Amino acid sequence: NYYLGRLRFAFDRVRSLRLTIGPRVDRVVFVGDPFRAFTSLKAQDRTKTYGQLSAEYVHDNTLNPAMNIWNGLRWKVYMDWFTQVSKVRETDGRYLFNAGFDARHYLPIYRNIIWATRGAADFSWGNQKVVYYLGGVDGWLKFRQNEKVDDNGNVSYRYFNAGETNRPDPSAQYAYQSLAVNLRGFNQNVANGNNALVLNSEIRVPVFSTFFNRPINNAFLRNFQLVQFVDLGSAWNGTYNKLKRPSVSYGQANNPLSVKIEAGGIGPFAGGYGFGARSTLLGYFIRFDAAWEMNTVFGGKPKMYLALGMDF
Repeated sequence: NYYLGRLRFAFDRVRSLRLTIGPRVDRVVFVGDPFRAFTSLKAQDRTKTYGQLSAEYVHDNTLNPAMNIWNGLRWKVYMDWFTQVSKVRETDGRYLFNAGFDARHYLPIYRNIIWATRGAADFSWGNQKVVYYLGGVDGWLKFRQNEKVDDNGNVSYRYFNAGETNRPDPSAQYAYQSLAVNLRGFNQNVANGNNALVLNSEIRVPVFSTFFNRPINNAFLRNFQLVQFVDLGSAWNGTYNKLKRPSVSYGQANNPLSVKIEAGGIGPFAGGYGFGARSTLLGYFIRFDAAWEMNTVFGGKPKMYLALGMDF
């Protein structure tokens, strides 16, 4: 439960300062275990109450000539301070700090065709932290179970890498979790840590509204876009000097033999590239992407994404 008060002060039409304050109450309910029904049902719920103070400075000098098309620059920097005001266990600390930025630039190329770029980073520190899971896209639609079992009983994962080799640092005290996206060409949790950095580049081409000089009444055709993209990202624990290329594990969850190699990418970043299409359908803005890991030139089967939401 969140109870938040927000104050927004505009310096002018472009710049603003935004403050948020209030309590957050988290309640963890333990799932009943059929093999230990009596003890599991007797387990007490765990409740934590945090006080939150957040500040954002926002610069937004963009225009929106068409759906999912912007011109100009917008960016923000933010800082969060969470303090646990409920009883703190011996293994916990009381404070959580989180800071970061998100900057986006939209360069017009021809009519409504644009080159959109983005850089975003999040850093968490303190006695408790946020763990960031790198990979995938925001608003990803998942129609099947995450686990996939073949005829030999081997387990792999469709969306989120839940294997032992991808577990967060067991020595860290994490209070919350979040996604570091977009990094197409990979599942979620190709890497994780209390720091994350993502870079995105997209060429967006609204096909019909750019090349046809007539009104288009059909929303699907009017908002239809083709996209070419490149994504780079990394997530890590510790300070900036621990930044390195994420590794990808190949093998099955119940097989003791697995191979762990460096993910495709550039320098310390995992990378993916590919093509996509966007439009509105039944009132929703839908994104479809096909992405390849950045280790070959269109080698192998691409990773497919179907998602809801605009921009990055």
